[in-house]
Amino acid sequence: MRARRTAYVIVFVLASALAAGLYYLAQPRTEIVRARVDVPVLTPITADMVEVVRVGPLDAPANTVRSMNDVVGWYAALPILAGQDVDVRALERTPGQRAFGFGAPLGPGQVAFALPVEPAQAVGAALSPGARVDVVAVPNALKTQTFGGADAPKPTILGQGLTVLALRTADGQTLTDGNTGGDGPRTLVVPKLGSVVVAIPQDQVVDFAAAALSSTFYLALSPQAPPAATP
Repeated sequence: MRARRTAYVIVFVLASALAAGLYYLAQPRTEIVRARVDVPVLTPITADMVEVVRVGPLDAPANTVRSMNDVVGWYAALPILAGQDVDVRALERTPGQRAFGFGAPLGPGQVAFALPVEPAQAVGAALSPGARVDVVAVPNALKTQTFGGADAPKPTILGQGLTVLALRTADGQTLTDGNTGGDGPRTLVVPKLGSVVVAIPQDQVVDFAAAALSSTFYLALSPQAPPAATP
């Protein structure tokens, strides 16, 4: 009798497990992207950093990335931890877009440098992120205390075809036109250009910093990419 009861229990457990398995497999599943490793901010995301997992629809948050194509090649705008579902709000196409307002990426071996300029010194402020500019440093007599003469410093071309990363106001805010684009209130005073952030070679930081102390910067719009360096 006991053996028969044990057999019934075993059959019941197996049937329950089978039913649960069939129920699980019958449920609709959806794919989401999950981080395999920690991804620091501004890091380009590669295929080996993430994986696709299948979960129930209720376990997939609305903003979770659903495809590898929508995450590989993008940059982390926020820290992404290993095992965390990748949220579209933690991604950006251009590194530094959210944190710094960059509209173009920094290239290898480059750093961001802000050039203090008035609109008239920067093509009338007719610039936008991604544009390329030539930068000329004109010695400022008030800064150098040198007024004319043969020994007076001469204008210097500091860079050609440099990429504009961002435009900022005098107080360091991202430059906007003051238009909200909707029916809401509009800014009465249009923000004024105060600086242009450009990407410069890292080994030229000292040159640009020294020029900022002694010169006035002038920017010219450059339609050409910078010439390739000769080996």
